[in-house]
Amino acid sequence: MRLFTLFVFPIITVGIFCILFPATAIGDITEVDDLKREINLPVPAKRFVSLAPNITELLFHIGAGGNIVGADEFSNYPDEAKRITRVNNHALVNYELILSLQPDLVFAWSSGNGYEIVQRLRKLGLTVFVVEVTKLSQIPKLLKKLGRLTDKTSESNRVAASFYKKLQSLIELHKNKKKVKTFYQIWDDPIMTLNGEHLISDVIKICGGVNIFATSTPLVPRVNIETIMKFDPEVILSSGAQERLVSWKKSWSRWKNITAVKSGHLYLIPPDLLQRPTNRTLDGADYMCKYLDQYRAFGS
Repeated sequence: MRLFTLFVFPIITVGIFCILFPATAIGDITEVDDLKREINLPVPAKRFVSLAPNITELLFHIGAGGNIVGADEFSNYPDEAKRITRVNNHALVNYELILSLQPDLVFAWSSGNGYEIVQRLRKLGLTVFVVEVTKLSQIPKLLKKLGRLTDKTSESNRVAASFYKKLQSLIELHKNKKKVKTFYQIWDDPIMTLNGEHLISDVIKICGGVNIFATSTPLVPRVNIETIMKFDPEVILSSGAQERLVSWKKSWSRWKNITAVKSGHLYLIPPDLLQRPTNRTLDGADYMCKYLDQYRAFGS
């Protein structure tokens, strides 16, 4: 892409030029991604690939979805995202297809796509911006970065401000509430959960909960029922449709000495709301806070 060399114009001409053209169209754009790598673009990206559904959703939310030329197979929100060319899934990436789409920028998810995929894309000469959100408070800043990279600054600033305002209200509402021991299950066999570095753990904290496996390693630890019983969660959460609730509760019914099981405080949250760090994560947080409040109200 061509860089504008303003120094060859007379001063008056430069002044007129700056009025007629937005500032983002002249000069380099520099942002630091979540791997602390500096990303430089001569002008905002007009063609980009999203390798994760959460990134696709965020780009649509700031009005940049129409410029996504390739996306992963799970990018299903909003409906327009379903029509984008598929370039990857959780295990495989079609590098040749991505190159053929000639993107100005590729957006990747660090823990979702992994280091090897990001490095391969960079070796192919592609510019890659890597996202890794671990706290709700990071989402407004990310939205603004995405806006600057895609020439959607005003839209992203508006969306970020709205997100921040709602988040602060949620934090204020729950900051002094009684702590609730919480277990979040992401897999059944083996039983798997999330440690304190994951975004979902941050949501638990905001709602006044305590992730009983916050200090565990790695990010997604395998745990056994004996340890769960030892920590004795007061609320057990997972993701899924309500049709799954009966069978899921039945699988836990064997462990009636766990407070959450004994008192019936087992709840499901719609899967896309918490497992994708997006604007809708606040909706997932509303679910979680409501469920922890139900325990506070009715206890055991």
